[in-house]
Amino acid sequence: MQTAVIYAHPNPNSFNGAILNQVVKALEDGKKSYTVIDLYKERFDPVLIFNEQKRRSEMKNDPETAEYRNIIKSADHLIFIYPLWWGGMPAILKGFIDRVFVSGEAYTYQGKLPKGLLKARTASVYYTADAPGWYLRLWRRDADRITAKDAILKFCGVRQVRRMLFPSVKVSSEEIRKKWLDRVYRSVSFEG
Repeated sequence: MQTAVIYAHPNPNSFNGAILNQVVKALEDGKKSYTVIDLYKERFDPVLIFNEQKRRSEMKNDPETAEYRNIIKSADHLIFIYPLWWGGMPAILKGFIDRVFVSGEAYTYQGKLPKGLLKARTASVYYTADAPGWYLRLWRRDADRITAKDAILKFCGVRQVRRMLFPSVKVSSEEIRKKWLDRVYRSVSFEG
């Protein structure tokens, strides 16, 4: 089983960085094959450009994103790790999805209906927020979860998505963070 880990946080010493370390440790302890895509470390360019020279219908042939598309296409399981900023994923991750999860690679249309093309049928989404969980559920109506699960992953063929939200990170204690990281480690075996 091949796992693709997409990590989107600029500070490796953040709690998101600790989540990434736990995910990698669990994958290695489980002797699972994986690839980490660290978007900030790799200085991924999130800017989507299509014009007369770069047509949107030809994005599946873009040499700048070929390696990323191959990693995503060959993965049996996807893992996303990111902070929730301004109610959504960081721009670098959104740009990655815009440029890599493209028509003809991640999805296609059969008539008017989309058909997911990704091999992965399962995904795990780990994300942090400074806001309390109740605020995200009630006030924001779980928009972040719905976007990741339905608008992106389900659209591309991923059927089972496990979400782990870590709310109120800014005011969380070391004890709580340790429990969260233990939970992350245990959850990595989720395969759908």
